[in-house]
Amino acid sequence: MSAQLIAIGLTLLVHVLGAGFLVWAMIGPEDDVHGLRGWWPRDDHGTEPPRPPEPYLGPGGLPLPTAERSPARLREPGRLADAHPAPARRPEHPRRPVPEREPERWPR
Repeated sequence: MSAQLIAIGLTLLVHVLGAGFLVWAMIGPEDDVHGLRGWWPRDDHGTEPPRPPEPYLGPGGLPLPTAERSPARLREPGRLADAHPAPARRPEHPRRPVPEREPERWPR
């Protein structure tokens, strides 16, 4: 057997073993608390999930004392681009000067 065939066979063997282990872990015994699935909290205990912590509002509450109002109000219907002025356009290029005479051509 060539080295390439051995490498492909070894790769196939590792993938088949890994897939078998993953299937075993997913459908393993339900009552095994100390197994692979025992470290993850279960959803079927019937208890309410813990409430998320209240956000920290700081000493002054909301809005913060140093907050400034935005110059653009973005909650009304309309386009976002209408809230800010368009940038200034570039000035036009100056016109090229018109030559006063035609260039002189030498006969060939």
